[in-house]
Amino acid sequence: MSERRRSAIGTVLGLSLVLGAAVSHGQEPDGPAGRPADEVAPVVLKAVAYRTVSAEVTLVARNAEGVEQELPVVSGQPFQVFLFEPGPWNVRPASGSGFWGREVYVDPDLEPDDPGGEQPEGDGTEEPAPSVVPVYEVPVFPAVSGSGRVVGPRRPVSEVLILLGDVDSERMDPRFSLKGARIRCPVADDGRWSCDLPGTLVHIVFWLPGHSPEYRWETPLFGRRQLRMGDQRLVPGASLAGFVAAGPGFRELIERCVVHVAKADPAFWTTGLEDVVTTVEVARDGFFQAPGLGPGHHWIQVDCDSRVAARAGPYTLQRNAEMFPRKRIPLMRSHLLEVSVLPADPPYDSHWVARLKQIEPEDPAGFWRQHRPGEYSQQRAVVENGRALFHVPGNGAFSVEIADEAGGRFGGLDYLEVVTDRAAVVELDLVPVVGRLTLDEVPVTGLVFFGGRQTSPDLTFRTDADGWFRGALPGREGWRVDVVAPDYELIQFFHDIDVPADEPLVLELADTVVQGRVLSASTGQPAERVIVRFESADGQLVHQATSGEDGSYSARGVPPGWVRISAQRLTLTRWEVSEAFETILNPRQSLTVDLVLRERME
Repeated sequence: MSERRRSAIGTVLGLSLVLGAAVSHGQEPDGPAGRPADEVAPVVLKAVAYRTVSAEVTLVARNAEGVEQELPVVSGQPFQVFLFEPGPWNVRPASGSGFWGREVYVDPDLEPDDPGGEQPEGDGTEEPAPSVVPVYEVPVFPAVSGSGRVVGPRRPVSEVLILLGDVDSERMDPRFSLKGARIRCPVADDGRWSCDLPGTLVHIVFWLPGHSPEYRWETPLFGRRQLRMGDQRLVPGASLAGFVAAGPGFRELIERCVVHVAKADPAFWTTGLEDVVTTVEVARDGFFQAPGLGPGHHWIQVDCDSRVAARAGPYTLQRNAEMFPRKRIPLMRSHLLEVSVLPADPPYDSHWVARLKQIEPEDPAGFWRQHRPGEYSQQRAVVENGRALFHVPGNGAFSVEIADEAGGRFGGLDYLEVVTDRAAVVELDLVPVVGRLTLDEVPVTGLVFFGGRQTSPDLTFRTDADGWFRGALPGREGWRVDVVAPDYELIQFFHDIDVPADEPLVLELADTVVQGRVLSASTGQPAERVIVRFESADGQLVHQATSGEDGSYSARGVPPGWVRISAQRLTLTRWEVSEAFETILNPRQSLTVDLVLRERME
């Protein structure tokens, strides 16, 4: 007998029975129409019921010609039966018997296995050895009547294929394995179906050609007679399904994960997720399914809270087919970065805000070979009690910036490599500054430049609608501060400004206006593009204006007090200057001063 047929028969046990022994359930040794018993094929069947000690089970045997014969037995006991038509036969529980089972292949014409070895010759007085009849076990489950409705197909379907799988194959009796079992279930015109299912804990897949299947994992069918399974949504098109796994042995549950399916390799996603064709959630057991996809190469990226983003692919999808990778996609925990900020308390009831930004490693090639970094978006965390926590999604080099809620930068770390959990300390050596810009006690929006208008952008602060600005300075004393308020066409320079430690810095703009014209002494015509300077008594520049095409200028915000006003212009060949005009400005005063340019004598 071929190995293929031996496998098809299943488990075959030897049972020595003498032909002509008592038959079961009233079956007569003579077949129909007086067929002699020695022409009837004897076979021994044993129904093995799942989680049932003893029960009456009606089996049905069916041969290749469609002839059926009912065989009533009791589970757990071997019964010798006689099959009156030519085999082989497929035996399973009869419909409506209350039991469900896979077909068992039975061929009464097979010879029993050769016991092996040479038998000693007798003296002719021994009795002939009895014929050995094989025993065929028929595993059966209590039947559960399952019903549901198929939705999604564009046109009515005649049947749906229900695939079954084992939940825990390592611990179960192999005789009751459902791996590869299929049930063809008829579907009515309205999509409703009803079929007998095995009463056990089982994986179920509803499958229809050209559609994405629907999975029902670890579905309990035992302990009930009927089970309504709701709607089975079978979406036309291909699908990509699988499992992501985390923890030792891949047994940790997954929390808050999504799978992005893309047509391009996520390793080259540099401007976001524009290439993603669909995004699906991951179940707690790690299962995901992206239905309704088209053919071609697909990559996936799995993003989870507190996990390193996982990438896999490419997976080649055929048209209207299912792709289910056998390997689970492993997830690693993200790195925990704890940033401590000193001093812990920000000024004026604000909050420190920490920003983590990915930067280029100092040794990009070496870092990539050793740590395989990914590309990660910027993270923001509020510093609480002097501490900020980041879940870094993967290996990489980063910078840490500490600012307040208004965006003023106070310091940070320029370079930090994160390849495992780690802690970092940021000591702020900058002086916090909180101030307000006003004009005659009215808040002003504008720009405040500490160190003059040519200063670093880190020392340039923009005021809000209420005139407030926040920032950080590398020192507290002796600052030159330039203020530009475009809405008021106002510019003003402050000198020797000290930043107070316990109260806001108030910069009060002067509501004064100095205007006039600048003429050229040599031509008597208006002089354009002439710089008009306003200096204090100690020679410091406190304001500046430039004349227009008609020679006119206007300066608003010149500080009250003693002031020297002069004009100067550099031409291609010489400097032109005016005589200085000195006066004392009062608050809210308007003054007109005309100036005449003459060539400066060396």
